[in-house]
Amino acid sequence: MVSEKLNLWYCDTFVTQPWQFFFLVLPLAGAFLYGRDQKKIAWILIAAWVVIQITLSGLTNFVFDCNME
Repeated sequence: MVSEKLNLWYCDTFVTQPWQFFFLVLPLAGAFLYGRDQKKIAWILIAAWVVIQITLSGLTNFVFDCNME
């Protein structure tokens, strides 16, 4: 399993902080650029957001134990 120190750092840094919502700028920028007919960069931004979200969700749900009790 993951060490307690790493678990605490991850939970304090990634789970309890609101900065992860700033990643929502990526699909919004992608949608804006898609409307401007810059489809390649738009899909790159959207795909990057999907990869980041799946990675963070997987780490939070399966690797780290962030019970806020």
